[in-house]
Amino acid sequence: MKGYVILIASVAALGGLLFGFDTAVIAGTTSYITKYFSLTNWQLGLAVAATSLGCIGGAFVSGRLADRFGRKKIMLLTAILYMVAAIGSGLAGTFATLVIYRIVGGVAIGLASAIAPIYISEIAPAGERGRLGMLQQLAIVIGILLSSLSNYLIARVEIDDPWRYMLGIAFLPSLAFFLLLLLVPESPRWLILKGKTAQGERIFARISPDAKALVEAVLAETASHVIAPFREIFTHRYRRVVFIGFCFASLAQLTGINIIFYYAPLIFQTTHMGGSALFQTLLLGIDNLVFTVVAFWMIDRLGRKKLLLAGSVIMTLCLAFLGILFWKQATNNVYVLAGMFLYIAGFACSWGVVLWVYVAEIFPNRIRGSATSMAVTGNWTANTLVVLTFPQILATLKGGPTFLVYAALNAGMIWFVWKYVFETKGIPLEKIEGAYT
Repeated sequence: MKGYVILIASVAALGGLLFGFDTAVIAGTTSYITKYFSLTNWQLGLAVAATSLGCIGGAFVSGRLADRFGRKKIMLLTAILYMVAAIGSGLAGTFATLVIYRIVGGVAIGLASAIAPIYISEIAPAGERGRLGMLQQLAIVIGILLSSLSNYLIARVEIDDPWRYMLGIAFLPSLAFFLLLLLVPESPRWLILKGKTAQGERIFARISPDAKALVEAVLAETASHVIAPFREIFTHRYRRVVFIGFCFASLAQLTGINIIFYYAPLIFQTTHMGGSALFQTLLLGIDNLVFTVVAFWMIDRLGRKKLLLAGSVIMTLCLAFLGILFWKQATNNVYVLAGMFLYIAGFACSWGVVLWVYVAEIFPNRIRGSATSMAVTGNWTANTLVVLTFPQILATLKGGPTFLVYAALNAGMIWFVWKYVFETKGIPLEKIEGAYT
């Protein structure tokens, strides 16, 4: 695999770093903004979920924008929105202003979460697509870890309103993302679908020794230079795979992973374990990174489906274990932290790494933009419902029943993966349609 391919895929994946940073950074600010704005549980849920609300809109329009204007231009737009959201959130003077700018950041995340995986899948060799696609998740995990580290360090400094610095510091990596994007080429597959075959072939020649064969494969698979309209994803030919992609991406949020990352300090405050809740959250971020790297070497060896099944079993058992601990109020011990560590390890090695790879590779070229955006919209809709309701659910049901509900949802996901998820390991993009028809 050429170093150039790794380089441009890594730049595209930086959108994922900001995705991880912006979604998880709120965890360190919840106690500060609750006090500063005198928030109720529902208002706190809205402050956290505001980003997810923006993600729904960004994800929904991402495919059509990327199909019309190209993958690169929309990633540049994403970087600009990230910068605006960081500055606006850090300077917010009212709760409403904070929510608005977090929604803007969410639009950026929604765009990035759909387009970066599409771009990476379209430049990656078939045999390496899993690992290159994982760069998106690796970047997300690094972003989550950096947000935890940043929050922890800022909280240790004697400054007024530290939450402003926690939210505003995202401007710096956003600017770096914008500048680096200027150096990457457009997706060659998109160029060919737009009739710019010569340009597409030149870019393919820089990333693969089989440029002519790749061009011929793209042309043969699409049968024309026309990208399908959005309504075509609902036709009989594509209905099944769009259903699988939408449900798969939505169910990824029902693993409960984001209630851990968004509300970890809040959860740790209820366990009375002692020590800094922000530091314990930082440890979870390190755990997530370590096992994402472990999964990097497994996804193209074991395949997507085996990882998903194994991870779902581990997460189900861990959430059931945590539910029992909280139910019995036996949380003042290290077992809570151990259960969360193992749960995150299970997620990182399975749903965490497979999600963004899978939703970007299972759709044919003609519908990839629209179908991926539809799947990612489902993901962010489910995310919004989860994070918006969690503070109130936790306050009403307490930890035991809440974790047991999510354990039951994870058990149901084992059945879904077994019945509907088809393997894509090593299959060229232009031949994946044959795996489910």
